[in-house]
Amino acid sequence: MTEQEIRRNARILMWLVTVPLCLLLLLTIVLAGNVVKQGGGHWVPFMLIYYTPMAFYIAAILMVRSALARIASGDLFAAVLPSLFSRAGGALLFGSLFKEFGVPLLTWIVSGAPYIRPFEPSAVTLGIVGALLLVVGQLLGKASTAQDELGQFV
Repeated sequence: MTEQEIRRNARILMWLVTVPLCLLLLLTIVLAGNVVKQGGGHWVPFMLIYYTPMAFYIAAILMVRSALARIASGDLFAAVLPSLFSRAGGALLFGSLFKEFGVPLLTWIVSGAPYIRPFEPSAVTLGIVGALLLVVGQLLGKASTAQDELGQFV
């Protein structure tokens, strides 16, 4: 695959990633509008707590879109992927940890009653993938640094 094909594919993927990103942002606006329309009241803190993980997931999607845009504009993979994997992996990991532990804990604190919900393996899976991306991003960063150092000797 040539560099031009990679750049073209990155541009296409960037726009394909934009679709779910826009849909998630629209959903967030609709949900917030629904809370306001219904008078908000005591539901606002619970909605903020419940939808906080979505902010981390949206941030991860924004990071992927930004990295694809950089690749489409000609940036090298070594300059893009380590930071993308580390930052997006951290966002996915933190979002899933917040979903599994932060949401129940903060809901309990705000409501004064225990918040018991069913176990969600999807959030745990997303957290594991996020942790893996975080580690791979660090390894790619070290490999890129080592390659640069070795290139100085040649």
